[in-house]
Amino acid sequence: AGVSARPARRATILVVEDETLVALDIEIAIEDAGMRVAGHAIRGSEAIALANAHRPDLALVDLQLLDGPTGITVAKHIITPGGMVVFVTANRSALPPDLAGACGVIGKPFTGAGLVAALRFLKLVLAHQPIATGPPQCLELGSSCESLSTPDAAAVHVQTQSNPPSRDPSIN
Repeated sequence: AGVSARPARRATILVVEDETLVALDIEIAIEDAGMRVAGHAIRGSEAIALANAHRPDLALVDLQLLDGPTGITVAKHIITPGGMVVFVTANRSALPPDLAGACGVIGKPFTGAGLVAALRFLKLVLAHQPIATGPPQCLELGSSCESLSTPDAAAVHVQTQSNPPSRDPSIN
C-alpha cells in the first residue's frame, strides 16, 4: 500500500487595500503566485479583526485605508504576534526608515508580473527556502526581512538599493 503525499499548504495572504480594483489585481497575483487569499479589508479595524481570525502568513497592507492613514497601526498589530507584513503603497516616503517593522514595501504603481515575482520571492522567505537571487525589482526589503531571505543580506541590500521600484503606470 502506497502512502500518498499530502499537498503542501498554500501560504495565506491578507489583503489590506481600500481601492477595489487594486485589491482585485493583488488577489489575482496572489493566486498566480500559488498562494491563497485569506481575506480582504478596506479599513484598519477590519484588517485587525481578519488578522486575529485567520492568522495569515503574510499581510499586504496599504498605508491609506478607508478610515484614514491606519496602515502602520495595522502592520504593528499583525507583526507583534509574529506575522509578516509588506506594505503596498504609492507613498513610500510616509514610512519610517525601519518600515515600522515590516518585511518590505512594494511601490505603487506596480506591474502584475512584478507583483507575482515579489510574491513568489516572499513565498520562499515564508517557507524558509534557500533563495539564490535578490528580491525582484519592485520589492524593497526592510531590515527585519533581509536576514530571512538570504545568507548574504548585504548583497540583497545592495541590489535592493540599486533597483528602484518600477514606475509602470499600468497598475496603480
